Amino acid sequence: MDRKAFIAMLNKDLADEHASIVRYLIHAYQVGESTPFGQMLLSTAREEMWHMDWLGNELGEMGEEPEMAQGVYPYDGTSNASLLRSYVEWEEGLIKMYDQQAAQVEEPALKRILHQLGWESITHKRRFESWLEKLGPEGEKPFEGEVGDLSPHLVGKFHKEVDAQYRLVLQHLRHAFVLEDASCPASSELELTAMRHMKNLSHFAEELIDSGEELPFRYPGVDGSRDVAAALSADLRLTTEAQERFILLSQDPEVARHPDLKIEIDNLVTRNGLLATMLHELAESAERGATSEPEPESETDAKPAHGGFTVGSLKEH
Repeated sequence: MDRKAFIAMLNKDLADEHASIVRYLIHAYQVGESTPFGQMLLSTAREEMWHMDWLGNELGEMGEEPEMAQGVYPYDGTSNASLLRSYVEWEEGLIKMYDQQAAQVEEPALKRILHQLGWESITHKRRFESWLEKLGPEGEKPFEGEVGDLSPHLVGKFHKEVDAQYRLVLQHLRHAFVLEDASCPASSELELTAMRHMKNLSHFAEELIDSGEELPFRYPGVDGSRDVAAALSADLRLTTEAQERFILLSQDPEVARHPDLKIEIDNLVTRNGLLATMLHELAESAERGATSEPEPESETDAKPAHGGFTVGSLKEH
């Protein structure tokens, strides 16, 4: 397999794992994250997040651009049972795909990783089959539209926040992937920050689902910087804008009429403020590093050129 085909393969895998995350998260929001069924869906989504992280880091370490748009996940959203049957079919496709890919690569560590992705897809398929059996005839009941108590005013604002937080998650992840380097502490910090923005997203997504709203999760586009300072500046700008919106939401009279919602939004103000501070400090550190004289690189410290395929951070997982 030549390099171009290899990169295309990894990006296709990345897009498929991204699609899996979104699908299982939406379903978890729909049935309730605290329910046993919802917890299973969340657990599976988290495992898909690990897969996306492994693949994105590998692309970034190779100096390639990770494609951050999600793939297409066909599903039948009529009922819990119809969704689970869609998931079983999807995971069966992933099992075959990863098995075929593992047979095409020669690098032992990457071959093991592809086998692992396939084995975990087998686990996901078995989970979905088990839950299809547990739900029985009850699982075939069509979903009924929910009627929430949020006004169109708040529904519109919450949709905007889901879109904004989704963009922050993807942008932080993209920057973490392309900045992946032992000498760049920003990468690991950005991955953690992406997780926290995912939690922010979930608060708004759950409220919208409870109000009978659809969550489209359209690809919002992300900053394409490869320079550390520029990337952090772009992330800080979006995080600061989110902070301003959260403060306004906390002061919204309608939010005040929903005590539990007010508690969560006040928490978002605090959490997002801390994230903005952390990004500001990282950006200042990156700017200082950019203006300082770089130390000469010794032969032992020099990195090998990406002339062939490596598994990089995939080995660490």
